[in-house]
Amino acid sequence: MRERSISLVIAGLFVLSAVPAGAQENLGGLVAEYGYGWMIGKWAATTSNGDRFDLEYKWILDKNAICLNVKIGEFKYYGLIVFVPSREEVIQVGADNMGATWNGTWAEDYEGAVNRNVRTEPDGSTQTMDLVFIKIDNNSFKLKEYAVESGGYRASQARGETTFKRQKADTAKKGGELDGAWVGTARGNYGEWTFAISEGKVEVKGPEGEYYAGTVKLNTEKNPKQADFKITKCSQSMYEGETALSIYKLEGKKLTLVAGEPGSTYRPYSLDSGGDVMVFSLTRK
Repeated sequence: MRERSISLVIAGLFVLSAVPAGAQENLGGLVAEYGYGWMIGKWAATTSNGDRFDLEYKWILDKNAICLNVKIGEFKYYGLIVFVPSREEVIQVGADNMGATWNGTWAEDYEGAVNRNVRTEPDGSTQTMDLVFIKIDNNSFKLKEYAVESGGYRASQARGETTFKRQKADTAKKGGELDGAWVGTARGNYGEWTFAISEGKVEVKGPEGEYYAGTVKLNTEKNPKQADFKITKCSQSMYEGETALSIYKLEGKKLTLVAGEPGSTYRPYSLDSGGDVMVFSLTRK
């Protein structure tokens, strides 16, 4: 994972500089006053090298803080954005699964809103960068990254730039990370199974002419993650109109899917669930 790819997305996108003393006492009030509320939500971007970025900005603690989640492949980052009234300053702190910690403060300049961010490695070494937030419209924004040289001076040229697009709520719930073609086997059921998932629609083919088609909605906030397959067409007509409550685990190109019987109100609780469930071991084509 390149440092540029990671650092570009770890920006708390709420720059509120030069706040008049006593004007607001919490982050929610500042965000509303300065017009950055539209940034709350889910965002995604793809760079020229093919990296997929997933970001989410979410209010917590009665709008006294914003939780920031970032996922880039196996890399994960969690951050917290807060307003410190005594210092009249918005700050951001966070950590990633590579063992580094992050600290940032906010200001503005001629390009836009600037987060000067310091990433501290486990060995104590640091990297300082300016992350500049530039609004395009209510559904897209651009981040530029500048190196910060000795003495605290910003480099004259940006060393990276990425454009993010808002993810619609319905799209975020459907298909998502399972989009694609999958092939594999089912435990105790010999023969090949194929899954084709695209934008919330799914088609499943199994041995001996077994067939299912319908829609799928994901809940990636649960552990294990959940998938609900609603069946509209099926080789077994008794399942048409029913939903199979399922859980799954995604590891790179490997997918383990545990599906309950269509129509059952029981959702499998673990990947080792027994009983009347189907356990699929699939690989993305």
